[in-house]
Amino acid sequence: MIWRHISSSLISKIMALSVVLSVVTPAVCPFSVSAKEIADADEYLIRNQFKQAEDAYRELIDTDETGDAYAGLAVSLAKQALPSKIIEAEKVLRQAKDKFPDNPNVGAAGGYVCYVHSRTVASPSKREQYLDASENLCKRALKDNPDILIAQQTLGMVKLAEDDLEGAVKPFRKSVEIADNAVNLTLLAQVLLKQNPKDKESEELINRALSLKGDYAPARLQKAIVLLNQDKAEDAFLELKSIADPNKIPDMASSYQQVMGDIYKRQGDGPAALNCWREAVNKDPHNPDPYRRLAEYHTMRGDGELAISEMHDALEILPNDMALRNQLAELALRLDKLDVAESEYRTILATEPDEPNALLGLSRVYLRKARKDGQYPPDWQELLTKLNNVVTDTTATQTVSGGLFKGKQDLNENIQLNEAEKALSQKRFRDARKSFSTVIDAHKDEPAQLLTLGEQAYNDGDLKSAEQAFNVAKEIPEVAQRAEQGMSKIASQRSEAARQTKLGDATLTLPDIAADHYTQALLADPQFPPAYFGLFNLYSHGSKPDIAKAIDSGTCFLEAADDGNEHRREVESGISKLQSRTKKESPQKESPKKESSKKKGK
Repeated sequence: MIWRHISSSLISKIMALSVVLSVVTPAVCPFSVSAKEIADADEYLIRNQFKQAEDAYRELIDTDETGDAYAGLAVSLAKQALPSKIIEAEKVLRQAKDKFPDNPNVGAAGGYVCYVHSRTVASPSKREQYLDASENLCKRALKDNPDILIAQQTLGMVKLAEDDLEGAVKPFRKSVEIADNAVNLTLLAQVLLKQNPKDKESEELINRALSLKGDYAPARLQKAIVLLNQDKAEDAFLELKSIADPNKIPDMASSYQQVMGDIYKRQGDGPAALNCWREAVNKDPHNPDPYRRLAEYHTMRGDGELAISEMHDALEILPNDMALRNQLAELALRLDKLDVAESEYRTILATEPDEPNALLGLSRVYLRKARKDGQYPPDWQELLTKLNNVVTDTTATQTVSGGLFKGKQDLNENIQLNEAEKALSQKRFRDARKSFSTVIDAHKDEPAQLLTLGEQAYNDGDLKSAEQAFNVAKEIPEVAQRAEQGMSKIASQRSEAARQTKLGDATLTLPDIAADHYTQALLADPQFPPAYFGLFNLYSHGSKPDIAKAIDSGTCFLEAADDGNEHRREVESGISKLQSRTKKESPQKESPKKESSKKKGK
């Protein structure tokens, strides 16, 4: 007999889902345990009557000659999600493995039990060990028979627990192919929604799931998320409230509180949202999503310290969650908490030396520090070489395989941000704005991202890019006030730059004083065209013009000024004349032939 239609409960750190078990048996079963007896036991699992299923499988154990009753008993025990039952399920599987080592259903059940056990251990390292064991057992079972549904589902759930959304899609799609039921449709919809909150296929899958089983609570939960993503907060609230008692559904309480918090946040009730997210943490401390919500909320409120603190709290519980650690490092970098960012990136690289996002992030920290301190750290060049090799190799692997490597989108964005910061350090302001603009456009519907990108551009001295991010954020009601505060900071900096520039213009007859005022203007706004224009005039005129500084100031003006600026032609013409003058005044090197002739003449 082959288990082909086994659905399982999604006990993952992201979303908890209750599932059922459905077994397809062959027409002929020559063993002592008949197909009907197994089917009767399976029926209890289909109805989520796990204790009855356990009792039914126990009665079949003594006459089980294939191992399928053992596997069924292990799954029914694990589904009850009690520590004592999970331990017993492991004992049952050890017995089954000794008696039926070649039965892939036993291996698949083992993968499921390992996965469930991973949700009960406090140690992050043990959690990883159970997840690895679960993945290996499921893959081994699927190699023998790709239609073992419990193995496909468990593999997808393991990938979700590892924050590998792309890796979870394939097994969940296969699950739907094997059994087009409410459970599998919901599992697939869930991961697609996590990849893209606006995903259209997800809504279709959820609607189909509810048409098959209208009271399926996990589908109701996902439906509420779909409605919330469509800005239908009231409808989402009613959908969520239609779930009778989420606390009685295994591992659903945390997800329920998390989504309820999301709804309150959308309705503008921040305190209620905070209470729900904190309750979600209490219900499941291993679920990082509520921590992320708390951090995002504090970020939007302008309290970066609290946001970073929430992520640190999550990492106390999940120290090996490198995706969350990378997110914390990126937030710290954007908020100019360079020491925090450097520490987190180094922690990641201590575990994963070739992790491209961390290498790139550390490179950006170095670049930012160099701009402040005037020098690069000693291992800067070595880091750049390694980063270039890793990114090139990763991209080549992706091109050959045609697949997506983990963190590809984040990596591409971080490359853009790195290019922006590099361009700023080289005073290529236009290139920097293009890079910033690309990332800002990619997050135009994500308020927290817009605010932190605006903060990063502001800290980098690119006020135009910061203005772009804050202007987009102003259109989102929940962060409009914070965006206005960002715009106010920009206006203040520009006002100071204008004041200092006027003082510089008024003191041109005192070059040192004028230069100091223009410099102060550029400290307020490093891309303030009038200040560069003032420096250009200051250095290009007078009894002893400083041609090099004049050309540099004029070039910066052309980078910073709009195409329609009235002084562009004047500066372009002035730079051209200065460059020609430099060539005329530079000593001409004599040709080798003339030098040779002089030597012979001597």
